Amino acid sequence: MSSYRTPVFIATQGLARFVGALDDERQAQLAKWGEQKHPDGAGRAGYIEKAGIARDACLMDALVNDGGPRWSLILLEEVYEALAEEDLVRLRAELVQVAAVAAAWVRDIDTRPHPMICAHCGQPIPVDPNGHTWHGPVPLPGQPYSTVPRYHLGVEYPKCRKAGR
Repeated sequence: MSSYRTPVFIATQGLARFVGALDDERQAQLAKWGEQKHPDGAGRAGYIEKAGIARDACLMDALVNDGGPRWSLILLEEVYEALAEEDLVRLRAELVQVAAVAAAWVRDIDTRPHPMICAHCGQPIPVDPNGHTWHGPVPLPGQPYSTVPRYHLGVEYPKCRKAGR
């Protein structure tokens, strides 16, 4: 983690975790590559066409899927819209939209129910609404609950119980 954090009020639920992870990744990139300056490479005609195709795919996906379009298509549409942009002010705005969609996708992942798979044996952990069927560590600060490993708790799984301690 970075050694200095500027205090920022973030109103959107779950966004602080994303911003922290984003800052950590940027710190790693800076440590590896230093400050970078590259040409934009945006504003090319091929990207305008691809943005339209991605937008149509997103709309079509929303029609055929009950849950709306897939995150991959939403993000792809935003990326191609950014790549199609020539104006620097609008390019920046499109890149912010790309980051916002990525943040929303990460939030969706972080708030999904954890797949009940034992981190030791790889077998499903039965769900029992009346009792505990698994155990595992408490999430670390900033760690999404969905990424915490889970282990069988039942006495019929002694190796899994031991592995999770």
